[in-house]
Amino acid sequence: MGMRLLEIHPQELKFVFELNKHSSCSIQLTNNTLDHVAFKVKTTSPKNYFVRPKVGIIEPKSTREFTVRMQAQEMAPPDMLCKDKFLIQSTVVSADTTDEDITSSLFAKDVGKYMEEKKLGVTLVSPSSSPIDEALKEEFDVGVSEPNNLCTAVEKDLDRETSNKSDEMFNVGDSLPPKSMVPDNVMEPRDVGKGEPEPASLADDFIEGDEEDLDMIKQVEELRLKLTELELKLCEAKVAISKLKEEKRISIQETEFLQQNFSELRKSELIKRVQVGFPLLYLYMVALICTFLGRLLR
Repeated sequence: MGMRLLEIHPQELKFVFELNKHSSCSIQLTNNTLDHVAFKVKTTSPKNYFVRPKVGIIEPKSTREFTVRMQAQEMAPPDMLCKDKFLIQSTVVSADTTDEDITSSLFAKDVGKYMEEKKLGVTLVSPSSSPIDEALKEEFDVGVSEPNNLCTAVEKDLDRETSNKSDEMFNVGDSLPPKSMVPDNVMEPRDVGKGEPEPASLADDFIEGDEEDLDMIKQVEELRLKLTELELKLCEAKVAISKLKEEKRISIQETEFLQQNFSELRKSELIKRVQVGFPLLYLYMVALICTFLGRLLR
């Protein structure tokens, strides 16, 4: 494939470094092809950076950018040199592919599948320095340099071009290039000990922080859902308890009311029995007396 899928600008991530402060920078990805291109961002230090978006789809002849925020650091690295690296993977996808369809398997190096990988370094800049000051300083250094310094600058430019070409060959290929083809000034992605197999791809040195973040986000969401369900159940339990207490109070009142009515009914019934029983006894006595008198008179 003659044309690269994505044009990346700038070629490095530059952060203004201040202790205990966040710093951000943006990278633009331009799709110069007529295909839809999916990209994915990885880093060697996922705990130190927050990338959004980490994956995405770039339409033909369009540009999209992602933002990287460096977390606040309590200590400055030696000589303000940062060894962290970022990796941008890109591959051609169908036109109906969305950001939600992007998975790790999409960037797997299958046979017959074309994928690009571009490595970006990290540069830390002190707050006192500015891009204008750096440009003036570089122009002044080039203007007053001696011929030997000019030759040295030219040699560095040639080495840089050689390094970029080597990176391009290395990113496109499915395996590491032979050691003889790698210039001395090109940093290997990681130290390979004796007897250890060389990595099959540049992506082996980078951690898929997005999947870890997605898993963490999913776990947090699940915990939030569980917590919400528990809160709802707790509220329902409180409502049920309050209802039971109210029913118990009402039942106690009804029981007391019934007891009072029952006692009053018993009293009234006893009074009625006494009132009804006394005249009958009186009639019995009168009848006995009359009977006795009748017998005497006979």
